[in-house]
Amino acid sequence: MTLHLLARPHHPAAPASATVWKMLFDRQQALLHRWVRPEFTRALAELGLRRDALPNPAALTQLVHQRTGWALLFTGAPVAEAAYYAALARRELPVVARLRTFSEFDQPPGGLDLFADVLGRLPLLLEPGYAEALQQLGQAWALASTPAALGLLRRFARATFELGLLALAPGARPQPYGTALLTEPGPLHALAAADATRLRPLAGAARYLAQQAAPGAALLAEASPYFVAHDWAELTAELHHLRQELAAARRPTLGPQASAKPAGTAPGRAQAFAARVSSLRHG
Repeated sequence: MTLHLLARPHHPAAPASATVWKMLFDRQQALLHRWVRPEFTRALAELGLRRDALPNPAALTQLVHQRTGWALLFTGAPVAEAAYYAALARRELPVVARLRTFSEFDQPPGGLDLFADVLGRLPLLLEPGYAEALQQLGQAWALASTPAALGLLRRFARATFELGLLALAPGARPQPYGTALLTEPGPLHALAAADATRLRPLAGAARYLAQQAAPGAALLAEASPYFVAHDWAELTAELHHLRQELAAARRPTLGPQASAKPAGTAPGRAQAFAARVSSLRHG
């Protein structure tokens, strides 16, 4: 493991921590019971993650490495952004070992803690397609060498690995794979209340997000869409397009003619897609 500062696993052993974990686990399970895929529930059981016991860092590290080849790097606090992406590129996942306290129940310091990292990443890491996509996200960091490229990478990561959805069959209800949706009640409630027209196919997401930062794009401000992938292969394909957009964002703009056209999805396509997923709120 190259991130030597992460070498010592730690999580609090105080009884209050076990209570916080149990409350967080129960709350999110109650919210997710109609949303998550069966694979997610099975992965929780395989990892030994349950409401009445704090995760065991050593056992999780061994199990995840045996199943996936990934290394878990436990740390007491979130690592720097560059270190995080570099770790992903090496198939190493930094995991914050500190669990929030009662006073931080809805807003853990830094936005990440043991619950968010473990519940939001590890069950998905057991799926090879997700693990491959996460590694490719880390590798894309090397192309984010300008403010424009870095902003695009952050927007893409937020729209997919934090707020992304899967619909594995035509007409199926989209189900979350994004970490924020899996571990935070606020984003999940916002998704449930969202109009179906905000759901868009993942294909073209990298281009759409790149165009949002183009000159004049602010004039077309709209509610952020939720991008829906059909499978992990589609997420991997879109990461390839992200790399192309990041490479383009590194090149200097030659003039007004070089600016991207205003972003948008063809109305007919967007409406047809929205009709297929209209059961999001009522299904």
